[in-house]
Amino acid sequence: MRHRKSGKRLGVPSNRRKAMLKQLVEALFLHGRIRTTLTRAKVIRPIAEKVITWAKRGGLHHRRHAMRMISRKDVVNRIFDNLVEWYKDRAGGYTRIIKIGQRMGDAAPIAFLELVDWIPGEKLPGQHTKVIKVAEDEEGKSGKAAGKDKPVKEKAKPKEKKKPASKSKPGLKKAGRKTEDKKPEKEKKITERKMDKEKIKKELAAAREKVKKEKTEQKTKRKAATPKPAGKKAGKAKVKAVKVKKIKKKTSKQIKEK
Repeated sequence: MRHRKSGKRLGVPSNRRKAMLKQLVEALFLHGRIRTTLTRAKVIRPIAEKVITWAKRGGLHHRRHAMRMISRKDVVNRIFDNLVEWYKDRAGGYTRIIKIGQRMGDAAPIAFLELVDWIPGEKLPGQHTKVIKVAEDEEGKSGKAAGKDKPVKEKAKPKEKKKPASKSKPGLKKAGRKTEDKKPEKEKKITERKMDKEKIKKELAAAREKVKKEKTEQKTKRKAATPKPAGKKAGKAKVKAVKVKKIKKKTSKQIKEK
């Protein structure tokens, strides 16, 4: 039992769980809305609301507290400088959870976690916008001064591919650059290699035949040296003789006992 242990583990070790929660809180303040599971949204909600209360109090001490939860400095500065204006008159409840449904596959309940007073599609206060640079003429005038109302983007010129420098090969002549015919030399080398391979194969085959002959000769010599066993009759006679000896020994012992 997990007595006196608050918080949910979310099926993840502590180091990965802390990193995951930090990333989700950052994403919430970057985009204004997150789509996660319901259990994760319930864990993130109090953390995000604490950060907003610290931003309302202001000061370096509370800013450092927020930096523990959010690693990015620009996000913390945006919360403390711009986003606090939304929640000056609100005493709490800065976020809301909207249930969507169930996830395909494991049927986990999914929900949106979003900031209150945030309208979908609008940018958050302090969110940076992309600036398009206006092309200037050679004289230093801007595009508008030269009579161009719309900003002009400079198109990047495609880079020309440099051809690799041709290296001089050893078989080329400088004057005419005519290659010598190397085909007959290659063919000679190929034929020589083939002949060498055939010779090696023949030598190996001859060596194997010699080894086989030696083995057969040794087997024949061993068979000739070993004496042949007698027939079945000789074997039966030996067995009978052994039985007779045993009977004689028994009779002599019985006589002595009597």
